[in-house]
Amino acid sequence: MSTATTISHEEQGAIPPASGPVSHPTAKSDGDYIPWWKDYLALTKPRITLMILLTVAVALFAAQQILDTTIGGWVWLHTLIATAMIASSASTLNQWFERERDQLMPRTMRRPLPSGRLTGFEAATFGWLLVVLGSLYLGLAVNVNAMACGLATWFVYCWVYTPLKSVTWWNTAVGTLPGALPVMIGWTAAGGGPFDSDGWAITWIVILWQFPHFMAIAWLYREQYARAGFRMITNDEPTGVAAGWHAIIGAVALVPLSVIVLSPVSVLTWGIALLGVLACWSQAMASWRFLKDRNDKTARKLLRASLVYLPAIMMLIVLRWVLP
Repeated sequence: MSTATTISHEEQGAIPPASGPVSHPTAKSDGDYIPWWKDYLALTKPRITLMILLTVAVALFAAQQILDTTIGGWVWLHTLIATAMIASSASTLNQWFERERDQLMPRTMRRPLPSGRLTGFEAATFGWLLVVLGSLYLGLAVNVNAMACGLATWFVYCWVYTPLKSVTWWNTAVGTLPGALPVMIGWTAAGGGPFDSDGWAITWIVILWQFPHFMAIAWLYREQYARAGFRMITNDEPTGVAAGWHAIIGAVALVPLSVIVLSPVSVLTWGIALLGVLACWSQAMASWRFLKDRNDKTARKLLRASLVYLPAIMMLIVLRWVLP
């Protein structure tokens, strides 16, 4: 899931590349060993999965408040565990699909598959097992709508977005959908419908947020992406102007949408909406600085601003519905 790709620029570990498959446990350069399960954990991209679960939890909470429904703690637990399984499957199969290209990029060559610490068969089996069990779990323990949203997210991420990465730079726009659809898993798990406008308003928050976030990553790793054969806007249009405008449009569009989602009706809730606008403005200004002066320094500042915005707006959504 592409919020799953949202922090994929960070390495999952510090294990030097190996020349081929090796036995478990895997040796590190300092003579220590890591257990095999840590390589499987790395396939799931746990930090990205946690970010996905944040959006699911916020959607669960917001849906209860907006729709005036009540769900028990077990539904929360089942939804989060099942979503984590489906998201982990998507991350695993994404790495399985891209294992040869990942060998060509310094930021990914130390992952379990390109380094040879796990085989393609092991990763594929793990990925398929997670999605089958996770989907059945979500459908049986929560509801069919949540399962459908989970499978839609997984399918678009694995079999539409991932193959497009080597075909067209439009893969970034396509990838924003599976990156945001976990919101609808949470929304439907709480009893909402898959076409509810309120649920999609929160989903669009995550969709638009990904543009400044992805543009920063595309610029910072443009040379590595080109070496591996990935089509990114920063390679097709190397000046970075197009990437800068994509970042700005996404960031600015979040300003009115954030106000709509925060739905202010009182002095306190207007105060929360103002905080939301300030969070949007900070990201928009970082996008503007990147457009005006396209370099690694401004791109990193934009990346940091995007990483602050998403949890900030999610917390504000929760705070908004805690207040009267």
